[in-house]
Amino acid sequence: MRILYPLLLILLFQFASCQDYGKLTYIKHLPDDLKEVSGMESIAGTDLLFAVNDSGNEPILYIYDLELGYYEWTSPILKNHDWEDLSSYYDEITGKTYLYIGDIGNNSNKRKDLVIYELDITTIARQDEIIESVNVFPLKYSNQEDFPPKKKDRIFDCEAFVRVDSYFYFFSKNRSSDFNGKTQMYRLKADGSSSVAEYLTDIEICNDSKDCLITSADVNSRGDIALLTSDKVFILSNWDSEFIHYEISRQDLDHYSQKESIIFKADDILWISDEQSKKTGGNLYELKL
Repeated sequence: MRILYPLLLILLFQFASCQDYGKLTYIKHLPDDLKEVSGMESIAGTDLLFAVNDSGNEPILYIYDLELGYYEWTSPILKNHDWEDLSSYYDEITGKTYLYIGDIGNNSNKRKDLVIYELDITTIARQDEIIESVNVFPLKYSNQEDFPPKKKDRIFDCEAFVRVDSYFYFFSKNRSSDFNGKTQMYRLKADGSSSVAEYLTDIEICNDSKDCLITSADVNSRGDIALLTSDKVFILSNWDSEFIHYEISRQDLDHYSQKESIIFKADDILWISDEQSKKTGGNLYELKL
């Protein structure tokens, strides 16, 4: 277990108290091993925070106790090409809880090895651990034919997904040269029976390529889906499984940074983290809706 040092935490808190975080409430500075955090998840009934880093980092799942420190889970099966988000699902029939790691980052739109990793986390050991059993679900998009496509058609990067009932839902990070303020949405069966993510629809977010790119998603117990950008949160509600009908609301954060992770700590409370850049970021924040 990696221990957090009290004196360092006090100094960091004093520094943070001088910062302006807009509508966000500062919680704490993340450990250095999570300075490139790209995905988080919280499991009901535990105070632990699951977190991963993106490309260029080791394939480690961090099990983080905000008071005591963190543990590292690894597996010979896990490969980190570009881990970008986490999701979880409780199966009421089996009583098992699953964590999903999305190795779905695809900046240049040319990857053919996108996968979702499934881990059974029903029993969580508070210790460093090597996981022997991991399910691997390959992923490709139903409407992608070229790897990479032309720059105007590069809509196949993705950093945000959730599992709801029997499906994964994916929200693209639109990297097209003709950015139109929309995220492309896909759906994939969560049982591994298919590797083809079905294109559903485009959802209009906002038309600023610097601040309207979706970087993370999470879902609460009501089925509301939160989508994160560098300075905004969008909430999708009252949606049907094919997203023919849905409602969308927007929350400006008044705080710009490289935000990569969002989770619901409660139905109306969000936790958000950003990557560390020089002397800024690398923090965990709270937003009350």
